[in-house]
Amino acid sequence: MTHRVALLGLFVVVGGAALALPGRDYHPTWYVGAMSNWNAREMPLNCSLLGDGAYEAVIFRDGVNADRDATGYKREVVKVSVKAQLKLNLGPGGGWAGRIYPVK
Repeated sequence: MTHRVALLGLFVVVGGAALALPGRDYHPTWYVGAMSNWNAREMPLNCSLLGDGAYEAVIFRDGVNADRDATGYKREVVKVSVKAQLKLNLGPGGGWAGRIYPVK
């Protein structure tokens, strides 16, 4: 059995932070990643590319001392909709990763 996969990808570099949003046409799950340089920053993530309906996001973000201890992170699960705008808080040398998927 052969599967044909079409990928939709965005890659944006903003002030030292990189954000990638790849998604598949047959699966509505999105994987999101952001990285910072040694400057702390806050970035908005517009969720308008999601389809209609309710979504959840599993998020891994920088912990309190992430600039001194790379093992410091926090895991969260949040509700997301197409109208949502997530706030990505990136610590110095930090990052952010998430998986956004539809709620059944």
